[in-house]
Amino acid sequence: MRQILLFLLMGALILPGCSKPQKAEVPPPSVTVAPAVTGSIISESEIIGQAVAYDSVDLIARVDGFQMKTCFEYGQFVKKDQMLFEIEKDQYQAKVEAAQGALAKAQAQAKNAEINYKRQKTLFEQNAVAEKNFDDAEQVYGEAKANVLSTQADLDMANINLGYTDIKCPFDGKIGIANYSDGNFVGPISGKLANVVRIDPMYVQFYVSEVDVLSLSLERLKNNSKSMKDYIKVRLQFQSGTMYKEEGTLTFSDNTINTSTGTLMVRATFSNPDKILVPGMYMKVFLVDTRELQSLLIPQPAIQEGQAGKAVLVVGKDGKVSQRMIKTGIKSGARIQVTEGLKEGELVIVEGLQKVKLGQIVQTVVDESYTMNKKDSIPDGNAKPAEKKDVPEPKAPPGEKSDAK
Repeated sequence: MRQILLFLLMGALILPGCSKPQKAEVPPPSVTVAPAVTGSIISESEIIGQAVAYDSVDLIARVDGFQMKTCFEYGQFVKKDQMLFEIEKDQYQAKVEAAQGALAKAQAQAKNAEINYKRQKTLFEQNAVAEKNFDDAEQVYGEAKANVLSTQADLDMANINLGYTDIKCPFDGKIGIANYSDGNFVGPISGKLANVVRIDPMYVQFYVSEVDVLSLSLERLKNNSKSMKDYIKVRLQFQSGTMYKEEGTLTFSDNTINTSTGTLMVRATFSNPDKILVPGMYMKVFLVDTRELQSLLIPQPAIQEGQAGKAVLVVGKDGKVSQRMIKTGIKSGARIQVTEGLKEGELVIVEGLQKVKLGQIVQTVVDESYTMNKKDSIPDGNAKPAEKKDVPEPKAPPGEKSDAK
């Protein structure tokens, strides 16, 4: 009897543990979505560019001599006609004085020849001398005048060479380091003594692909514009992320496309009053089309690219995820134009793409920063974080049970 009671007691303890445990419901994943909205967009292209000096001159000695004095500090800003180098003057001053003496002598000889010529002419007209005497006087007078011209040219050249001993700045700019110390013998074969560049204004040089060149040219013809600078502004962003405050103007494009790279060299001119731009500096160049376009826009992070093309994940009214192949156009800021594949108001997944599968039901959080119908602009790095708002949980279609709590 005791054994039977013990068996029943053990059975009573075991039976409750044999029941099947209930499976915990797993909530659907949460994703951030943004609606496809119609808004204003400004086309912009981003290219890497390099600052190039507006003018650059290598200072070279045009006469031989010892470098007597360097008249600037390395790296300083210099003014037009400012003295930069002095080359010894003694030998060139002596040549000037010698040429002045030769000219004075030639002028005296010419004066004497002129007097004799006039005398012989008068006598010849009175039949007082032979014609040969008059011809000889005329010849001597002509040679004397030619000698005056020749010695005058020698004096002019001597003065020019004397002037070359002073090397002056050709324009306002910034000068680099001097390649020779004072006391060195320099001349035309010595190469550059220093380099000076004009940095206000400043060129920014970049290269545009031939596809973009064709596109821009067609746009220009479409808008009956003689030049792209009529509607395209140029902005710069430094490697630190800071935007340059001055806007540039397209001023030059090369006359041929580089056959090796398939690109066209283009230059924009920027005012540089604060001397921030330095020749050789690399930066981002934004070509901004000032014409606003009304387009269907979605966030760029929603785009997935594969062999079949570009696609987005769309959350339908039933809360299910589906894939949609799309075609895109202009990029502007964080948004991109959709030309085919979406309708206004459809929700595309921006964050959480890796957490979902096609056909899965999800919870959605709308990113308000993409719902604002305003034109895009180049980001300035000061934008506030986007505000997000919960939306009602999607309901399962009739006859289908949702796993969401």
